[in-house]
Amino acid sequence: MSADGILIPNLHKALLVSGYIMTTLKLITTFLLIGLYSCGQNTAKRKVNPAVTIFSNKIIPLVNHIYNPDSCKQALLYLDSATAIDNNCFQCYYNKLMFLYSLKRFDKSVETMNECIRIKPLAHDLYTTGGILYEKIGDTVSSRKYFQKSLTILNPVLDTMKVQNMNYEMLVSNKAINLIMLGDNKTGNDLLKGIADRQQEPELKEMTLSYMNKSKKELVDMLTDTQYSR
Repeated sequence: MSADGILIPNLHKALLVSGYIMTTLKLITTFLLIGLYSCGQNTAKRKVNPAVTIFSNKIIPLVNHIYNPDSCKQALLYLDSATAIDNNCFQCYYNKLMFLYSLKRFDKSVETMNECIRIKPLAHDLYTTGGILYEKIGDTVSSRKYFQKSLTILNPVLDTMKVQNMNYEMLVSNKAINLIMLGDNKTGNDLLKGIADRQQEPELKEMTLSYMNKSKKELVDMLTDTQYSR
């Protein structure tokens, strides 16, 4: 029920060792590319226009210059060309977010996230991310709807999922963030504490605990921080 391919290879060591970290802006801003081939990776599921793949692959070297505004703008031009050809290329829109976040264009990020949701309307993690983006631009009415929608999708899945499932921790993480953003801090923090207690890797445990006992604003700022480790 989550967006296919969102947990992808990336540049941040902490995310490389993570098997469950929530799909939020912190993750999105540090990803490399989906399979390093963007839309070309989904040819088994849907036919992809070769021109879209060409434009998508052009952004690969630009990821190394994610801090350079000109590189980000160039990558966005390539991706705009790709979505002009195929407006159902999920990875094209999703990859746009990486560069939009670097430029701190959160208003445009909201529009792009909604295109992702249009293509994958049952992806709970996209609604969580969309809600955080709405919080960032001050639209708390829309953000609340998105967090609630994410929980509507998440809860039935978690009700039938075993803890041993490889996706369990990721889904519980997203649920915890949604709850905290909706004001249920106690339940959300209890879920995060449970995840931390189950972790064997000290780095993952510390990372999970870092999200606990934060105000909504602090959490939004953490999850939209584009200044990640180089």
